[in-house]
Amino acid sequence: RLLLHLLWEFLLSGMVSSSPTSEKLFGEITSPRYPKPYPNNNISTWDITVPKGFVVKLNFGLFDLEPSESCLYDYVKITADKKDLGRYCGRQASATGNHPGAREFVSKGNRMRLKFHSDFSNEENGTVIPYKGFLAYYQAVDLDECASGNAIEEDEGPVCQHLCHNYVGGYLCSCRPGYQLQSDHHSCRVECSSELFTEAFGYLSSPEYPLPYPTQLRCNYSIRLERGLVITLKFLEPFDIDEHQQVHCPYDQLKIQAKGREIGEFCGKVSPGIIETNSNEVDVLFFSDESGFSRGWKIRYSSERIRCPRPVPRDRFTLIKDLQPLYHFRDYFIVSCQTGYSLMEDDQKLPSFTAVCQDDGTWHRPMPWCKIVNCGDPKNLTNGAFHYVREPGKNDYQAEVTYQCNQPYYRMVTHRGNGVFPSGTYTCSAQGSWVDQGGQEEIPVCLPVCGKPDNPIVRIQRIIGGSTAPPGSFPWQGEGGISGLGGGALLGDRWILTAAHNILPKQVSPEVTEDAEVFLGHTKVDEIRKLGNRPIRKVFVHPTYNPDDENNFDGDIALIELKDPVTLGPNLLPVCLPDVSNSTFYSSGYMGYVSGFGVEKNILANQLKYVSLPMGSPKACAEWLQGKDVKKPMVFSENMFCAGSPTVRKDTCQGDSGSVFTVLDPESERWIATGIVSWGLVCGKSYGFYTKVINYLDWIKGIIEERR
Repeated sequence: RLLLHLLWEFLLSGMVSSSPTSEKLFGEITSPRYPKPYPNNNISTWDITVPKGFVVKLNFGLFDLEPSESCLYDYVKITADKKDLGRYCGRQASATGNHPGAREFVSKGNRMRLKFHSDFSNEENGTVIPYKGFLAYYQAVDLDECASGNAIEEDEGPVCQHLCHNYVGGYLCSCRPGYQLQSDHHSCRVECSSELFTEAFGYLSSPEYPLPYPTQLRCNYSIRLERGLVITLKFLEPFDIDEHQQVHCPYDQLKIQAKGREIGEFCGKVSPGIIETNSNEVDVLFFSDESGFSRGWKIRYSSERIRCPRPVPRDRFTLIKDLQPLYHFRDYFIVSCQTGYSLMEDDQKLPSFTAVCQDDGTWHRPMPWCKIVNCGDPKNLTNGAFHYVREPGKNDYQAEVTYQCNQPYYRMVTHRGNGVFPSGTYTCSAQGSWVDQGGQEEIPVCLPVCGKPDNPIVRIQRIIGGSTAPPGSFPWQGEGGISGLGGGALLGDRWILTAAHNILPKQVSPEVTEDAEVFLGHTKVDEIRKLGNRPIRKVFVHPTYNPDDENNFDGDIALIELKDPVTLGPNLLPVCLPDVSNSTFYSSGYMGYVSGFGVEKNILANQLKYVSLPMGSPKACAEWLQGKDVKKPMVFSENMFCAGSPTVRKDTCQGDSGSVFTVLDPESERWIATGIVSWGLVCGKSYGFYTKVINYLDWIKGIIEERR
């Protein structure tokens, strides 16, 4: 069989399979066809490679090869690091062969080769046996390069000259204090030619102190501190530098220099003690020759700061925070002023002031002074004024002014809506602004007073066609419209309440126009016209109003926004809106007043007229309308009310449309607009019909709020 084996070796020498493994941290290798018996005549090779910094560890989970003397026939051969780790064959208990058992194979590098060989047959004593082959496991194991004897190459020495630090997958070298790692990342050398110290105090010493210092040193230790500091050197024990008895410091020398000025050259065993350098720049130079065993030296250096003069205030309002008895370089002091005074440097106001002691013993900026705060002139109040409480025109700290509205036509309220100002008093604050008792800078506003005419109507007239209105009795009355013929009422100081059909007359114009005219402020037409048309910003018509339906005046309400607020006075004052919770004013028989420039005896009145009318019964008005013989009856909706009487010639007429029906609230003594003159059948011979204002309060207030 040996001859046959050698013959097959020769025939199969070129039939080899090689299987390199990728760089994995672990894996397994099996014989061909495993777990079935391996084939004959097979040579397979596996090259195992793990990442650098790791070694390969391999062991067998199963090993079952044909045993033979010296593993001549079938075998597994393991090599690593250019070394043969053995040839293995056989079974666990076979008498011949070399079974690996539980042995672990470990490389020194990151590679290992596994070679499997089988000859032409598997038999023992003439019997063919199905050997299973092998199952091997390999894993990457971290190599401790720092451990002794782990050099991969035979001629390699220690991996690090001084200190070695192992980590997973590699290692790094470092040096002892006073040495620096060289570019080869392995060797160490003293590097003391450019040591720089910038802290205010510290230590410096010869390399390896207090052990003997190395040879061939050329050290330069530089201390560089800020100007304003002076350096003191204190030598610690032991002090030992090689010397010669006859020649001063011929071998090793320690030199001290301050800004280029040499202070001394030292060696021997006697310490220089304490050296006052009087400088912020010191160089310590140390040289050693090629031999010697002296222990070297160590210095503790410190610094002191230069002193600045104690600060002195320029006036009695100047405050120095935490005034100290002594100030040194880099110390500082903070200056503030008494409340109500401002820091000043020359003529410039300072938000804060800090002075720092400089390196030449002077402060980096001069002492400031304190000036009383001035708030400037108070803000002007529209429709009001302010008055100084004490000295007129004095706007300095703690000066006081009181705001007042032009009464009785305006009332004072806050922007924040949190109530009426009791006094409207503002004080000049320490921050340089006028503030109220709550510290707020916003000044109050003067809002119009509604429903309080100077000359209210006090009697009920029963004059057909109405009575002439005295000046100041209906100061909210407006006149105008699309055609210039119509009424309206002032709300606030820039809104006119009127009828929608004054803006969109029935069957005339399909679009809202802002070319309507508005006249205010007098009881005579010719005089009110002289005062001029009030420019209009925007017109709002209620969305339910239908200009195409002549028999339905539902939603007959509109708002006109003036471009500019009007100035209130005796002849120009707004009317009040009703309270949504109070419908008493709409009770049948309740007396109200209507004013206007409407037609009387077919002639447009030049003088403002007014008439008192009782609130009508909705039922009576509805029945009266039903009794009229007309082609299409007029709509009388819940958004309307009627007033007057068909039998008493007191009524509104053309030109009065848009004027308001007002009642006097007995509790507040204010005049309330409860209705708007809307429509009627025959002037003086029928009920008058009015838009019910209380039903449109949400719409009115919503538009006014949106346009603020």
